[in-house]
Amino acid sequence: MLGFYIFQFVPLLLVEGFILWRMQWGSLPQSMFDSLLMNFASFLGLILGLGPYIAGSNTWGLTLFGTYSIMVEGTVLMLLERHPPRLVWSAVMVANLLGCIVLDLEVFLSKIPWDNFFGFCI
Repeated sequence: MLGFYIFQFVPLLLVEGFILWRMQWGSLPQSMFDSLLMNFASFLGLILGLGPYIAGSNTWGLTLFGTYSIMVEGTVLMLLERHPPRLVWSAVMVANLLGCIVLDLEVFLSKIPWDNFFGFCI
């Protein structure tokens, strides 16, 4: 299960860092670093406490993960005191929304039987 979380960490870090940069959070390196900070805080909490509750493939696990992620990442960015609260929370909401879309796409693409997709076995 830990490998799954690590595999998901890098794409989320890149997507959320890019979103912060496009929302004029700062330079690209600063946005990526802030994305690393906020995702690392979420990742630690996920591993240490919420992993078993979110591991189930039901709606409540996804709701718990989304709520927890928004609260932790928003708090981390607020503690940096670099931007006003309105920009912080809007950036966190947009970044998490697009991060969830990336995770959904990854899950959707993993469910497609690619070996029989074109009518022959690879």
